[in-house]
Amino acid sequence: MAGPKLEVFKFGVYIFTPVMFMVYFGAPEFYDKHVRGSNFWPAQEKVNTRTGIEKQELMYEIERLKQERLARKAAREALEEKNV
Repeated sequence: MAGPKLEVFKFGVYIFTPVMFMVYFGAPEFYDKHVRGSNFWPAQEKVNTRTGIEKQELMYEIERLKQERLARKAAREALEEKNV
């Protein structure tokens, strides 16, 4: 077997590797160099913030879908009565 020196080395690697990652990636220099310059949100001129649908149009569409659903239900019930 390798002995206690190898175990101490492995323990050091297991402990210090995550610590060094946190130190490197958590440093303000890393943030300034790699993160600060990137834009998370798209440009305002490329974003469509208005849908163009008015409340009356939306209510009309809801009513139309409701009527279609009721018509399908009535047709299904008529077909069931015919088959029974």
